[in-house]
Amino acid sequence: MENFPSKPQIHANTLVPKNLKYLLLFLLILFSFQPIFSQTNPKAEKEFKKALDFLNKSKDDKAIEYLNKALSIDPNYPDALLCMAEIYYNQSQDMDSTKLLAFPYYKKLVEISPDYDINAHTRLGEFYLFEYDTEKAENHLNYALSKYKSPKDNKKIELTQRKLKQLVYMQYALKHPVEFKPENMGRNINDEHDQYLPTLTADEQTFIFTSLIPDTIDFGLRIQMVEDFFETNKVEGKWEKAKKMPTPFNSLENEGALSISPDGRTAYFTRCNARDGFGSCDLYYSERIGRRWTEPKNMGGVVNSSGWDSQPTIASDGRTLFFVSNRYGGKGQNDIWYTYKQDNGRWRKPINLDSTINTPGNEMYPFIHPSNTTLYFSSDYHAGMGGMDIFYANIVNGRFTPPQNIGYPVNTSSDETSFIVSPSGKKAIFSAELKGGFGGKDLYEFDLHQSAQPTPVVYMKGKTFDKQTNKPLEVRFEVKNLNTSQLTASSVSDPQTGEYLVVLPLGVDYALSAWADGYLFYSENFQLADTNKTNSYQKDIFLTPIQEGESVVLNNIFFKTNSAELESSSISELNTLVELLSKNENISIEISGHTDNVGTATYNLELSTKRAQSVKAYLESKRIASYRLTAIGYGQTKPIAENASEEGRAKNRRTEFKIIKK
Repeated sequence: MENFPSKPQIHANTLVPKNLKYLLLFLLILFSFQPIFSQTNPKAEKEFKKALDFLNKSKDDKAIEYLNKALSIDPNYPDALLCMAEIYYNQSQDMDSTKLLAFPYYKKLVEISPDYDINAHTRLGEFYLFEYDTEKAENHLNYALSKYKSPKDNKKIELTQRKLKQLVYMQYALKHPVEFKPENMGRNINDEHDQYLPTLTADEQTFIFTSLIPDTIDFGLRIQMVEDFFETNKVEGKWEKAKKMPTPFNSLENEGALSISPDGRTAYFTRCNARDGFGSCDLYYSERIGRRWTEPKNMGGVVNSSGWDSQPTIASDGRTLFFVSNRYGGKGQNDIWYTYKQDNGRWRKPINLDSTINTPGNEMYPFIHPSNTTLYFSSDYHAGMGGMDIFYANIVNGRFTPPQNIGYPVNTSSDETSFIVSPSGKKAIFSAELKGGFGGKDLYEFDLHQSAQPTPVVYMKGKTFDKQTNKPLEVRFEVKNLNTSQLTASSVSDPQTGEYLVVLPLGVDYALSAWADGYLFYSENFQLADTNKTNSYQKDIFLTPIQEGESVVLNNIFFKTNSAELESSSISELNTLVELLSKNENISIEISGHTDNVGTATYNLELSTKRAQSVKAYLESKRIASYRLTAIGYGQTKPIAENASEEGRAKNRRTEFKIIKK
């Protein structure tokens, strides 16, 4: 018989103590002294006491054997019925086949004595909810609620009221099902083991997931279940046979729950019981350089805790990381937290998401969509169908909206977890144990109903080069919302290949900045319209080494109409120029203002001069020495495009800087 000495810790926190042994101690105290019913058959009572003795020794199987003997003698023995029910109920945290074995014992108990144990009614309400029998569930839950007494039963009252809220939602959801046609992702991904915690690159060409597989230990004499990463690539629209990810992933440690950054260059994942860990499971990261991944590093004591930290998901800005933890300071058993990577490369102390998301229960399996507008997660506390349900919350003005249940039959009375959404927002993938699968939990794909879809995104990718040598160049990127100046995406191109990729939501005006040490930076502004039907843009970027006479158009410097007053959206680009000048104290620049040919030449010359002086004044306010800065206006005398069209005139209305001393 196979032995499974260890359990997975990444898929779920198995270190949360179960209440079984505490419950059994209560049962021993309750039952060891005298039977509740004086007419109990002495032979049944004798077998029952033997069962209690085995429970005291943690021999549950033997206890069940003697409880069955007691019930064969007296089928209506309430002590034995309740004891049997509680053993089965508490042997599993999930509503699985073992837990369901408790149902007939609770049912018979309340039939022979409705008030023998009021908790049995709450349990029956839970079982009937699992079967979608809302009428019977409501009867039992309301009966229990009428019998509980405050304040000693406050926790039981709260649980029962929460189950009644679940019942109300279930009644609504069953009458208003959402569109749901799941398709198994096939043998190339799924097998007889559990597959879960998927991740998808922004170009939707690489798919990575965690699989719970057997591994031999002790010279093959025993088998334990371990969690490893598997990877597959899409070829001609189909997924290849998934293979274990190469070194340095899938070490001898227990690993899983990988989240890859949108550019595919940084992987965040969970590793458990490692020598350099701070708790039972920690968060790690690895970076891809060329075609190889660096040795994983622990994210450190600022991010990780002495508890259980797992299930990371990285936002498309490349800096915001959500994850799950049971650390001190949370609102429930397992909460969703987030940390932010600062400009100096250090991660901030994690922050617990507010009570809009986190509850006294479990919030797990977070997935932040690449649009950074919607967070998906699973919860067993928010009103749902039962077990772990999938929810989504939108991010509006930096705050989460109240979570919405993704709906039935996506959610059922069982657990639904490991949910992700494609960059387009139209396809979803999740892990579930459905009829017709290959065994255990399989990964399924389906069309996500429109109300739960996030803002669609596109990705912009290309390569970065040294303009003079055409050699690949490592370049840093930032893309900001022009209207809010909020960072949308950040990335670093590969130092060996120059490849980069950033993910951007549609329908927004953007400012792009790209820079590298020893080079002039590149800037551009553009809009991705909602009507755009492509999911990608290709753009190669060439940076010019810092040399005397070289110039840069500051495409993200904006002024109020017919004014020299800088718009707030210009600050990001101005600060990039400040950084360039601060790092290269030996250079001086000429700041030049230019206009189109609308208006008189005199007016345009004056306006362009004032605008150049405004930029100079801002740089001086940031402690750039005045002697290094020259401001001059050229008016309409140096056009770079025809003034016959609005597009050409917009190009001519510009601010530049030129290196005049190095």
